[in-house]
Amino acid sequence: MPLNEFADVQQTGPRVLEFLELAFRARRLAIFSNTTRIPVDVGDSVVVSVERGEDLGRVVMKYPPGVQLPSEPAGEYVRIATPQDIERASDNAAFERRVTDYCRERIRMRKLEMKLTGCESQLDRKRLRIYFTADQRTDFRALVRDLAAEFRTRIEMRQIGVRDDARHRDGVGICGQRLCCASFLREFSSVTLKSVREQNMAPNPSKVSGACGRLMCCLAYESEFYRRAARVFPDLDSRHRIGNRNATVVGCDIFADTVTVSWEEGPEETLDVAEFHRKRQKQKERRGGEAEPQGEQAETRPAPDEEPEEGSPQERRE
Repeated sequence: MPLNEFADVQQTGPRVLEFLELAFRARRLAIFSNTTRIPVDVGDSVVVSVERGEDLGRVVMKYPPGVQLPSEPAGEYVRIATPQDIERASDNAAFERRVTDYCRERIRMRKLEMKLTGCESQLDRKRLRIYFTADQRTDFRALVRDLAAEFRTRIEMRQIGVRDDARHRDGVGICGQRLCCASFLREFSSVTLKSVREQNMAPNPSKVSGACGRLMCCLAYESEFYRRAARVFPDLDSRHRIGNRNATVVGCDIFADTVTVSWEEGPEETLDVAEFHRKRQKQKERRGGEAEPQGEQAETRPAPDEEPEEGSPQERRE
């Protein structure tokens, strides 16, 4: 496994026992080094040193020294959270609500074109992070002065996107489960209408949009599965010659791996997709390469997103 440039801290400072990835109240993730002799378990609430003071987070991942890290360490592990630390963090939750209410009031008074998402207080309250969304650049210097004068602490404004806004707020999707972005997704992947078309879904915004108003992240989970199915399964209403009989494809079940065909003379029949291609192949070998009925397909075809290779017959025909 490649060495990581951030892991060099163990060469210039105290020996690093392990690296800890912590999740904070605002779904924020950061890496911290553990230079003590006692390992920390995943799920533990710990106190870490940061640029200005101390903060409290929960361990969600551990990395041994020398491996590639997601980001540069932001500080060092200090201790397992004590009951006093937990109580202090609980008090901070009420403090954050007060900050949010005051900030929302000042945004309205100053008529700023921004939407407040929430705030996050450091454990020792030496820093306040204010999260917001805006359609364009916003001059919030006057707002920062108001907040600094009211709460006597360092103010950090962070503009985020609508997907991060949904992650911060948390919620439940149309599937009835907790939002993926708030529960387990580390990074957002690109999702386009192409994924909607590949899965034969109607491009209805109410059906394919998530809590953020963008296309649901889960549309990308099965995209590759549908691309493979497009290469294997025949088109509906396509005609094929199977066992000296002509058949028309009337149904495909990509989850059960079956193809339903309607014989010219006889009832419908459901075949395993592998059996379907095997019978077609035997028929072609028996016929010695004769022309197939109009509308018959090859055994596989390119996925919708694949481009023909340079100089291919398809390209030359075009």
